Amino acid sequence: MRETGSTGFELRRHFFARFFDSDLVATPGQWKIVAAGLVAVVFSLALIFAQAYYAKYGALKKLDVIEPYRMALLADALFLICLAMLLTGLFTTLLWPNLFPGLRDYMTLASLPIRTRQIFLAKFAALFSFAAAFAASIALLPGVILPMVVAGRYATHSGRQIAAVFLSMFLSSLLVFFTLAALQGLLLNLTPVRLFPRLSLAAQGLLLTLLLMLAPAVLKIPNWHTSMHLRPDWMEWAPPLWFLGLHQVVNGNAESAAVALARLSAAGLMLAALICLATYYWSYRRHRVRLLECPAETERAAGFAFPERLVERLLPEQRSLAVFAFIGKTLGRSRTHRLVVTAFLALALAAAFEGLLTLSPVSVPLTFSFFLLTGFAYLFRLPVELRANWLFRMLEPGWGGKLVAGAEKFLLYAAIVPVVVGTLPVLLGGMGLQRGLIASLYCLVASLTLMELLLTRFHKVPFTCGYLPGRRPLIETLVLYGVAVTLFVSILGMIIGALSGETGWSALMLALWTGLWWRFRTARLEDSHLWRLEFEELEEISVQTLSIERD
Repeated sequence: MRETGSTGFELRRHFFARFFDSDLVATPGQWKIVAAGLVAVVFSLALIFAQAYYAKYGALKKLDVIEPYRMALLADALFLICLAMLLTGLFTTLLWPNLFPGLRDYMTLASLPIRTRQIFLAKFAALFSFAAAFAASIALLPGVILPMVVAGRYATHSGRQIAAVFLSMFLSSLLVFFTLAALQGLLLNLTPVRLFPRLSLAAQGLLLTLLLMLAPAVLKIPNWHTSMHLRPDWMEWAPPLWFLGLHQVVNGNAESAAVALARLSAAGLMLAALICLATYYWSYRRHRVRLLECPAETERAAGFAFPERLVERLLPEQRSLAVFAFIGKTLGRSRTHRLVVTAFLALALAAAFEGLLTLSPVSVPLTFSFFLLTGFAYLFRLPVELRANWLFRMLEPGWGGKLVAGAEKFLLYAAIVPVVVGTLPVLLGGMGLQRGLIASLYCLVASLTLMELLLTRFHKVPFTCGYLPGRRPLIETLVLYGVAVTLFVSILGMIIGALSGETGWSALMLALWTGLWWRFRTARLEDSHLWRLEFEELEEISVQTLSIERD
């Protein structure tokens, strides 16, 4: 693999290895650490999945009738198919800007004796290989584990079970991939060049939001076993049911409805693949000319534009105002940073909707506050142009606290205040006037306290420090987020809901909590003169020298 191969091979290897490389990452290839952590998480979940399903099917196989077993197996097969489609949709959406060759690809490869046709063929081959490998990795473990745990008196041949699960998950994933790639190709060729960046970002954000909001519904599919005997008229319009029919046909079910759905799955997959290939061929003819000869204008700052006079009154200190304006301009112009905001907002919408159904109205403002504040805290770590941070380096001596204050004000005015004001009608409608107002005040203090905790060790100007992903194990990050969501949304929401009904205790606890927040804030501000701002994020050194390396 170290030897130079043919032109097509080298191009495919180049594109395959660069799908997740980004200017946001200080060290190339650092995302491999995150990928390794993701693999570890998948294997850990697979073990939990196997244990839970082994107990479930052990109980079902002891029954004297086969029907509950069959219905549970159908529900679990549909769950795995929908899960594979959801994960592939998220994967393809994250790769959205890299589905077709971009301007950077042309500029990088322009000096080489390479034809446009070779670039497109290599890009598509690398993209398809990447997507196929991802789909196969999703389907491999369930394809082996599910037939193992369902084996017994009611199970069919294990080889058929493995093939049925793997093929239904793998091919349904490819359907989602081809469909989204075709959608990107249609947008690329049908929209005006100057509108395409904004429309493409809007489509990416909308897809990401819809997919994340569908995640809770997908996780509930195993509970649908009592409804799997139904044959609704809209089956032929539901792609997941197409591949459930394919699963049944491969498993030996010759029922006419299953055969019809299996045929629809094959037809839908072929149609999506043909449309995707057609859009690639169309782009090969037009895309390079559109990119090189009609470049889009630089996007104007949008999305976080505050009235200038109001901002100047709210932030009289010029250095804090400069950081505040810098954050707003960056989020208005950077596609990647806006996508990160959209992802956290989509998570907030999905979690808030689920919390409103299962918990209480108090969970809605707490959920939005948590995901927006933690989302912005993570977003501020992603750099924009590190070579331009010299201006903040010059201002840093003696003014670090004022610069960080600009980030604090942005969190206050872009996350906390909109959430408190926007969710107030939900609290008033669900809890009444008095209880709703008290709960809103509690949520405000809780959000302010969370902001102080997030800023305690935040010694950076947003977007000006290098970023190394994967410094903390991914599974540790997920566990911390899960615990934090449980404490901040579920437990704290129940406490606020209980205290909102007691007027006397509410005033006392609110005063105590406000005093605690103020103590956190003053402690952080008092320590601000002891630290310096960070402008580089480096890997941890293997050996601590204790500053005696010269002795």
